[in-house]
Amino acid sequence: MNAQFYRTAGYVAILCGIAAVLTLVTSILFFSLEASTVGTDAARTHLWGPLSDLTPIIQMALLLGVAYFLFQIQRPAAPTLSWIATVVGVIGMLGVIAFQALLMLQVIPFEQEVGPMLMAMGLVGVWIIVVNYLGRQQTNLPAWLTWLGVAVGVAFILEPVLLAAMGGAVNWKAMVSSPAMAASSALVFLVAYLGFPIWSIGLGWALLASHPATVSAINPAHPA
Repeated sequence: MNAQFYRTAGYVAILCGIAAVLTLVTSILFFSLEASTVGTDAARTHLWGPLSDLTPIIQMALLLGVAYFLFQIQRPAAPTLSWIATVVGVIGMLGVIAFQALLMLQVIPFEQEVGPMLMAMGLVGVWIIVVNYLGRQQTNLPAWLTWLGVAVGVAFILEPVLLAAMGGAVNWKAMVSSPAMAASSALVFLVAYLGFPIWSIGLGWALLASHPATVSAINPAHPA
């Protein structure tokens, strides 16, 4: 793998992080400006809602590319684990894309979509944890980035757990009424939706800064 491979991988990871930022921003704008009018004002045209449904699809599509590049980089030193992690991650990413598409097409409502979508995100979380573990073991990713990635992966896994704890539906009143639930939900949300773009963009910069010769010297099992 030459320098162009790492540059392409880095740019895809950075674009994925930017898409994640857009997901966060459009979701905040939707819930703060438009969510209260959904189903009550048929004449109103919503902008941020459709965008907040579209941006995760773009984010996951780009993350599929990141998964491919990381698999190629990490496979020589850990063929079995990297393969298993990639399969799990790709299933999760495709699941998120599928459920978001069904939501955008109004095939299923948000209340029915959010549970399966978060379970798919949990699979993505498993993949993130493993690729950061492998990145740390192979010493080709900085320590702060791998620890952040593990935290993001754990947050993704905890999202469906918290949803189930709230009764399997988006019950904001139940969440707010419990200080422990509100605090844990806020922490998971911050780590997942702020941590992921930082991790993805940081990963992109780390890949751009990587030189195949340097990686091969650190990890002889990894061909340049």
